[in-house]
Amino acid sequence: MQAPFEADRTWQSTIALLSSEGETGPTIVSSRVRPISGEGCFSKCAIRVLERDGQNWATVAWSDATSCCYGEQLWRRCIARKAGVCALSGQAIARGNAVYRPRRVRLPPRNIEAMILATVMETIPVEEAV
Repeated sequence: MQAPFEADRTWQSTIALLSSEGETGPTIVSSRVRPISGEGCFSKCAIRVLERDGQNWATVAWSDATSCCYGEQLWRRCIARKAGVCALSGQAIARGNAVYRPRRVRLPPRNIEAMILATVMETIPVEEAV
């Protein structure tokens, strides 16, 4: 049986690992880790366009119960460097298509590999503030 102080330390370590405070180093994001390809890979996500700044930036609310939730995430327009699937429409994205992607920050967001076709993004009406 574990001594009381060892059990307490084990419990505290477990809680620290589950919380963001327990991160011992930056999150490692590999270019080999990609969303599952195929139909409906983002079908469980709730994605809302909150605001657009011209045709270069968009503020998106992204919620995925299995991986992450971002209330206001800045997405930028760029050119797709690889093929993928549009998170909103499910349409195929070819390398070279104009897309919106989450902005790269020091600790990359969990949905950094997601893309939305620019043609799809720009046809969606921006939600009105409630």
